[in-house]
Amino acid sequence: MSKPRVYVSLPLTGPMGGTGRELLRAAELAVEQHENPVGVVPLDSFADDREEQAAAHATRAAADLGALAYLGDFHSSQVQRTAPILAAADMLTVAPVATFASLQGPTLVRLMPHDGVGARAIAGWLVDARVHRLLVVHDHGRDYGVSVGAMCTDAARSRGIDARSRPVWNHDERPADDLGDADAVLYVGVAGSGAAGMWRELHESNPQLWLLGSEGVADPRFAREIPSTAAERTRLFVAPRAPLPFYGFESMALILDSIKAGEGVRASTVHAARTTRERSSILGRYSIDKEGHTTSTAYGRLRIAGGELVWDGG
Repeated sequence: MSKPRVYVSLPLTGPMGGTGRELLRAAELAVEQHENPVGVVPLDSFADDREEQAAAHATRAAADLGALAYLGDFHSSQVQRTAPILAAADMLTVAPVATFASLQGPTLVRLMPHDGVGARAIAGWLVDARVHRLLVVHDHGRDYGVSVGAMCTDAARSRGIDARSRPVWNHDERPADDLGDADAVLYVGVAGSGAAGMWRELHESNPQLWLLGSEGVADPRFAREIPSTAAERTRLFVAPRAPLPFYGFESMALILDSIKAGEGVRASTVHAARTTRERSSILGRYSIDKEGHTTSTAYGRLRIAGGELVWDGG
């Protein structure tokens, strides 16, 4: 009798290919260590239209009667496309790193805290840092900058912080003119070509200003470009609290345990994963809530030292 199959849809080429291959290798290590191994079917989700590519992968997995689970996809926009396809086939879907807060589906499990959890984690840090006035600056992306910027503003206000928000400054605007008496600026967006210049100007206008960024700012090039004095006042908040391959390993480990508990039946495999309670894992202890989200609220934080991103434990 052939082994049950798990499809793994991750970017294996392209800009995120290195990260995708590390996630895949970690998942394969979990298979090697499990008492009931499965057949792994790796698929490259990188494409000019990555959402269509992911949808094709999900359709292939759903049609394979020997497949019991799907590990993927990498980007939240891809998971939005694949989750309904896999749900219609009663197939367990474990998304290792997607963070978009509105992702949902009856067979979907997510192992990384969503953006709303991140907003609350940032607010908690602000309280600990004794920040009283916050300016949230967001890019124009509706699914990320605008929506997550609003989450961060609301979360800060809920903790008693005077928070206001605005879109990122245009080329003819000077950020220093809009700071007011802010103790910290939080940029929610992607570190584009102008991010380092914005950081430099904000720091020069007030060297004591905390300069904070969402995970889209946690880019190695950005870390190399900003001055060391600005880096000392910079903190970047990211959903992972460990190297990303850890999430690939635990995604597959959860799938394997769920397949065993489900005795080779798709619906039973989904039930086993979605009713996970107090699971001990490489990521720490967590449960899966009724929406399929991890209950872990631990959130990662980075600082910049010597032009490199490093974990900030303090």
